[in-house]
Amino acid sequence: MLKRLACATVCVLLGVLFLATCGAPSYLTHFKATADGLTIALEVTASPKINTSEQFFVTLTDAQGQPVEGADVYLDLTMPAMPMGTNRPIAEAQGQGRYLASSAYTMTGEWSITVIAEVAKVEHRALFKLTVSE
Repeated sequence: MLKRLACATVCVLLGVLFLATCGAPSYLTHFKATADGLTIALEVTASPKINTSEQFFVTLTDAQGQPVEGADVYLDLTMPAMPMGTNRPIAEAQGQGRYLASSAYTMTGEWSITVIAEVAKVEHRALFKLTVSE
């Protein structure tokens, strides 16, 4: 009886672990650019879908690799091939130089994501490209 209970417990735990990892988005971490001494890194969902809320994690570090706090950060999401309305989510500080914004892609295709970070009244911009599928 104890052996059967232990086996059932292990199966339940493995099932919970499987479901937890299946629902977690995979992030790209290789989007990184340096603008005037400020490094701007962007993490986004690897395979974004249209009309689905997406999270955009921005990390700012200075020339010494230290987190940059107190910046005003927003994104400018555009489709070069299909001009449309403004999509500029504002990112909120999460601590340790990380900022979080949320938005949704409205069409499939090539998107440009410009991260704008104002630090000490100086504006820094980094442009990244991403393809969105259905």
